[in-house]
Amino acid sequence: MKSHSLHFHGLSILFLLPIIFTLIIYPSFHLALFHPDYNFHQLDSHYLPRSSFEIVIPILYTLCLSLFYLCAVATITHSAAQALCDKPISLLCSVKSIRNSFFPLLSTFILTNTILISIALIFVLVVVFLVQTLRSIGLIELKYDLNHFLYLCFFSLIVLVPILVWLQVNWLLAYVIAVLESKSGFEALRRSADLLKGKRWIASYAMLYGMPLMGLLVVTHSIVSVMAGVAHGSLVAIVVAVAGSFMMNHYILENVALYMYCKDEFFNGEKSPLEIGDKFTGASELCIYANG
Repeated sequence: MKSHSLHFHGLSILFLLPIIFTLIIYPSFHLALFHPDYNFHQLDSHYLPRSSFEIVIPILYTLCLSLFYLCAVATITHSAAQALCDKPISLLCSVKSIRNSFFPLLSTFILTNTILISIALIFVLVVVFLVQTLRSIGLIELKYDLNHFLYLCFFSLIVLVPILVWLQVNWLLAYVIAVLESKSGFEALRRSADLLKGKRWIASYAMLYGMPLMGLLVVTHSIVSVMAGVAHGSLVAIVVAVAGSFMMNHYILENVALYMYCKDEFFNGEKSPLEIGDKFTGASELCIYANG
């Protein structure tokens, strides 16, 4: 990052800045576009979608965010690999590298989120089924009891969140592997879990160090944007979006560094099958992957 700061900052502005900025201001623009009568100083109002177009827009918006994120991961990971191999890097070459890693990234992204969402939905369905069963036999009554509902939500988070975090930790290197090793789907997830054996505490630190803070910044300033209105909220969002994009950039670079560290430890000091005489185990293999 220090030796190629302008390059990585350029990639952040190109791909990551739009993600953070729109995440902050999108709720305000959505309400202003579809609910112009919304009172920005009353957060207790409930508005249901008034048309199918209001449902389609968030879906398209989510697809655009996913596209920008995959492009950011592809370009930043490729650039980091080139820099670690002392290869020249340029913004144009980094953008061109997207075509080689986009589909492995896309398949890994779809599979990962499908598994996580499926687990969450199954857990919710199980909890709802248990609640309905207990209510039918008269053991609990949750119809208008807010306290019981809050207790249920808290219990669900206590059980569900550790499961999802554990999976995310095991799959932390999947996107890096998809870019540098052209593995995709279950193969990338399995490879990530193998590399992180015995080092999950490092992966947990790498994942939980900056991402919760960035998420808190986005959520907080998104609420501020809603309360203050679109015009005032967008001014605040610019500063926060720049800081958030740089934090996400560092997060992606940390994953590349963690991949190199874990791969060196994975071979236990022995030469890898693709080793061609570099000093550090795995560096030459990374150069081969980075250059196709």
